[in-house]
Amino acid sequence: MVKLSVFSKLSEKNRDLINAAESVMSNGYDPYSHFYVGAALRTKEQNIFRGANINTCAYGGICAERSAIAQATSSKQYLFESIAIISRSDFFNLKGHSGPCGICRQMIWEFAELANKDIEIFISDSKKEQILITSIRNI
Repeated sequence: MVKLSVFSKLSEKNRDLINAAESVMSNGYDPYSHFYVGAALRTKEQNIFRGANINTCAYGGICAERSAIAQATSSKQYLFESIAIISRSDFFNLKGHSGPCGICRQMIWEFAELANKDIEIFISDSKKEQILITSIRNI
């Protein structure tokens, strides 16, 4: 199930998660397509780990979601509750939402299996006007 919400109607906890993702979105490295993504992951312990995307000319890199997961696992935290994703393009006026790619979905899925919990996903447009709310089992 996918729900659409307005940022102001979300709980403070979920607004903070989206704001955390937004705070690192511009830190991404993408000198080619100028597409920037920020992600923030909330663990069971209520810690928030942030990640930004990295893209190279060899079409290799790391998505913001996996960057945030790497931060969490580097701190020995493997049980996740939710993840927020926000993106912006300097070349295109994206009016939509950019959710996790297939590799990121698989990684989130595996951590959901590890925690025996569906992980909630918040996907925001760049201006935080519309928030898609879903989960790894429903995306």
